[in-house]
Amino acid sequence: MKRVILFIERLLIYGILLLMSIMLILSFVDLLVEIVRQVIQPPFLLIDTETLMELFSIILVLLIGIELLETIKLYLKEDTIHVELVILVAIIAVARKVIIWDFTKYEVKELIGISVILLALGITYLLLKRADLRISNPLQKRSKKKISGKTPKSK
Repeated sequence: MKRVILFIERLLIYGILLLMSIMLILSFVDLLVEIVRQVIQPPFLLIDTETLMELFSIILVLLIGIELLETIKLYLKEDTIHVELVILVAIIAVARKVIIWDFTKYEVKELIGISVILLALGITYLLLKRADLRISNPLQKRSKKKISGKTPKSK
């Protein structure tokens, strides 16, 4: 039964990797098309500030997707969740929100909320880096290093 669950888990993870890869490729192509469209429209070779911020937002979403893809690949390879990568993805997502922030639309309360979230994520990342924590897959056989409570540091 355990082997069946592991097989299904692997199958789902490969499916997620495939779908995310396709989505990232399509998003990248969409970004290229949008940049070309903006550059060839009058005024020629100029992109207005609002469109530029939208393009930056798309680029940051692509970076978030790439980081998520990396997290899933590492999970497949090492059977551990690299919590620090998940926190990094969250930091990038919040940073994206801050970068594209329209100060005319939001109040100070929302800015304070985003600041608190970013600070909490930063502190969490710092603590994780110091502790070097990873969460092992309970279905996989544990290596001697994991049984001892120590995990090898990533390079």
